[in-house]
Amino acid sequence: MNGGFRLNWPTGLKRTATRVRWFQRFSELKPGLDLQQVSETLGEPYATVYRWADTFGYPFPDRRRRGRVSTTQWDSVEWGLRDAVIARELGVSRERVRQVRASRGMGPSEHRAAVQRFEQFVAVHRERLHGLPIAQIVSEYGAEMSPQIARRIARSAGIRPHDPESRWRSVDWRLTNRDLAVVWGTSAKYIANVRARLGVGPSQWDARSTRNITEPGYVAALAQEQEKANTAGKQPAAAGRTNELVQSAH
Repeated sequence: MNGGFRLNWPTGLKRTATRVRWFQRFSELKPGLDLQQVSETLGEPYATVYRWADTFGYPFPDRRRRGRVSTTQWDSVEWGLRDAVIARELGVSRERVRQVRASRGMGPSEHRAAVQRFEQFVAVHRERLHGLPIAQIVSEYGAEMSPQIARRIARSAGIRPHDPESRWRSVDWRLTNRDLAVVWGTSAKYIANVRARLGVGPSQWDARSTRNITEPGYVAALAQEQEKANTAGKQPAAAGRTNELVQSAH
């Protein structure tokens, strides 16, 4: 029970699966827990719960210290946390935390270290990452990374952005809209729209003619297009329908 405490969804904040999941977790907490208690209760890193507590307005008490920070207090700092979190806990500026971190040779926060590792990954694999969706780049990296941060790093490294229509540029546009729709598991209307956007011109074969199935060039083109779809992991249903089209030529 949370003692009658009710957490409200922030105005203007878009709902995503991740945000809804964290909102539900915070809604089940008792009010007034400090961030360390929240971290222990949820079994999550301090920096993570700080971020979500701040996002949803969870009423945690202000533990910031006022006045001069003693050497003993600096000695007890958890330097794996981000400068912003440490600054809030000590009641000092982020710049002051940065200065002390540097003077003590403490190295970057866990977050900054993770960002640096991702930057190194992108730099090493830059050529093969061109055109990949950000989600796929993060998946290939193999560790957690914010999509927003990953996108910023990828763009700074000159990684070409993903083009949703890239696969359509290699399509054999000699085939009819109906054929391509069957092969790729979409509608003929959508294929017609893509054809118009790319400006590739009309199909070579007539969609209304049954003579297509007797032409070796047509049969070969259709089979090759299906092979592309198979490689891209398209649904078996589309492949099955294409097989019917090819087999009808025999």
